[in-house]
Amino acid sequence: MGLRELPTVPDLTTSTDKLLEQFYIPALGRSTSYDRGVGYFTSNWLRLAASGITGLASGGGKVRIIASPKLDPRDCAALNEGADARNDPTLRAALERALEDLSHDLAYDTLAAIAWMVADGLLEFRIAIPTGELDGDFHDKFGIFRDANGDSIAFHGSPNDSEKAFRNYESISVYYSWVDAREAARVQSQQDRFDLIWGNGDASLRVYELPDAIRRNLIEFTASSERPYPTPPTRNGPADVKYQQWRHQRDALAEFLKHKAGILEMATGTGKTRTALSILNELRERGVVQTTIVAAYGTDLLDQWHRELLRHASVAVFRAYERHREGQSFLNDPASAVLLTSRQTLAEILPKLSPTIFRQGLLICDEVHGMGSPALVAALAGLLKPFTYRLGLSATPEREYDGEGNRFIEEEIGPVIFRFTLKDAIQRGILCGFDYVALEYAFSDEDRAAVRQAIRRYHAKVRVGEAPALEVLYQEIARIRKLSKEKISPFRECVSRLPELLNRCLIFVETAEYGFLVQDILMNLRIDFHTYYGDDDRENLTRFARGDLACLITCHRISEGIDIRSVNNIVLFASARARLETVQRLGRCLRVDPNNTNKRATVIDFIRTDDIDEDDPTGELSADIERRDWFRELATIRRTSEHD
Repeated sequence: MGLRELPTVPDLTTSTDKLLEQFYIPALGRSTSYDRGVGYFTSNWLRLAASGITGLASGGGKVRIIASPKLDPRDCAALNEGADARNDPTLRAALERALEDLSHDLAYDTLAAIAWMVADGLLEFRIAIPTGELDGDFHDKFGIFRDANGDSIAFHGSPNDSEKAFRNYESISVYYSWVDAREAARVQSQQDRFDLIWGNGDASLRVYELPDAIRRNLIEFTASSERPYPTPPTRNGPADVKYQQWRHQRDALAEFLKHKAGILEMATGTGKTRTALSILNELRERGVVQTTIVAAYGTDLLDQWHRELLRHASVAVFRAYERHREGQSFLNDPASAVLLTSRQTLAEILPKLSPTIFRQGLLICDEVHGMGSPALVAALAGLLKPFTYRLGLSATPEREYDGEGNRFIEEEIGPVIFRFTLKDAIQRGILCGFDYVALEYAFSDEDRAAVRQAIRRYHAKVRVGEAPALEVLYQEIARIRKLSKEKISPFRECVSRLPELLNRCLIFVETAEYGFLVQDILMNLRIDFHTYYGDDDRENLTRFARGDLACLITCHRISEGIDIRSVNNIVLFASARARLETVQRLGRCLRVDPNNTNKRATVIDFIRTDDIDEDDPTGELSADIERRDWFRELATIRRTSEHD
């Protein structure tokens, strides 16, 4: 039985409805988790809801409760001054009083249920105390039920969890995740808010776990009582696994709310966009953000953002990129609106905003490493920092060999405040594992001559005082390596032996001219392929995403942000020394595919193994070896059985 079997009633009141019998007990009995934030909690409520709680507990379900301890004002003042919650005598004494009140005049079985659920890890209490300008009680009242199918019900309203609450005139509003996108967004908003508070991420609250001494006292009570429900199974159902898998998104949200500005460094495919939308909705729900600007690069990524905003953010969305010219419409009425724009347009839009918009505004910069390009640094200096809330997203935020660009990003947007790496994502099962195939090749005489000539040109300019930045030499040598024709022969041999590697495959090349060399091999093998080099080829990307093409030859344009879960293999003819591009491209094939639950990707790479010129001042020629070692280490990672 699941939550979908319950009637979808939007509002319930104690005047006309029996909240326990009609709502709480049936929902508890069908749930695998119940999260509750409540101003006042008594275990008499547990006694009244006993049948629902028993059903949840016997199935291994978990209850998390955040409540006010009803502290004396002097206790609050003492706690706000500071010590560790687990050792603070003021908190311990206050919680002991709260638990004494909780168990006062209880039936024996109810206290036994509490003790056993704490002992079994099925019931967790945390205490919330307002801080700063809020010197009253934690008085919020909301909750979320979730079942084994992933369906959820959220509610908020006036009742506390006490027996008296059901004798008062009380009401609740209820939202159901399966009804429509708006209802689902409301449910998710309540869940995100609970997770934020539970994780102590709300700056206006301090949240404390039960001190160990009090928890042990409760658990010791189980020695003199029988468990009042069947022994719960190990909790590893689909809903709980999914909840644990994606908890990094809630952790990232909490970190951003603490800092207000900074970068989330999250591996490709781990939900950067979804996390950003959760942050947007949370800030709007709190009333601290009215206007949002999302900046990204590339029509495909911007279009993807547009779809996600329409699906998950109930605000007006204006677009200012490519053929969309809605920037002025946004400027006419930016309140309660989102502007989705290319990075280049920011310099035109931002000077036209009022100071109020900056104070109550959120700036989201996707693939934030791109904000550090010399052109954007010159155009946007001083224009981003006035936003109170600034969020950067990237799998690889640092720009290699570009100190000025990195400084600009940190000063204008913020430092990295949260990390969730490729290793973390593979271990947790969010991304799939992969096999690594390193095809060896050696430079031709022509390649070697091109490298020597590039180095001589650089040294000649140094001698006459006209040397360009060293990065220019790095890039020139890297381009020679990427365009070496000596990679073609080992590739032909590999795919002739294993043609299945070209199914659901992306091939990354440096130029369309180099792509012609690869095309000859695919045509000889009768592989259904096409190219994607620019806007003229965008339909080919759509065809590949649909599965109409087995293989796509492309360049850097598809590296960032595009989500095609069925991509199984990648071929890296063009690999940069910098991890940024390689990580982006790796992310194309590691997304978990719901239609291929046993998916394991393959990465085909090219490693130069002949002698490396000793007079190379860049180290660029050893980049292949470094990348190979990094790939080999990542390829050993396996999904763990636990989601720690």
